[in-house]
Amino acid sequence: MPHKSKKKVKPSGIDELQTPDDREEAIRLSAYYRWKKRGEKHGEDREDWLEAEDALDDSFADSHDD
Repeated sequence: MPHKSKKKVKPSGIDELQTPDDREEAIRLSAYYRWKKRGEKHGEDREDWLEAEDALDDSFADSHDD
C-alpha cells in the first residue's frame, strides 16, 4: 500500500485571490451577503464593506499561520 503524505492542505479559495481585482470582488460579495443577512437595510454599506474586508484579511492570515 502506498504511503500517504501528511501534507497540510490550505483552505481553497483564499489563496486563489491572485489580483487586487480578485480581492475586491471577494470583499464585494461578502459585503453583499452581509447586507442580505441584515435584511437588506440601506445606509450601512461602508460598515458591511469594512467587516468583509477584515474577515478576508483574517482568513488570509489564518491560512498562512503554520
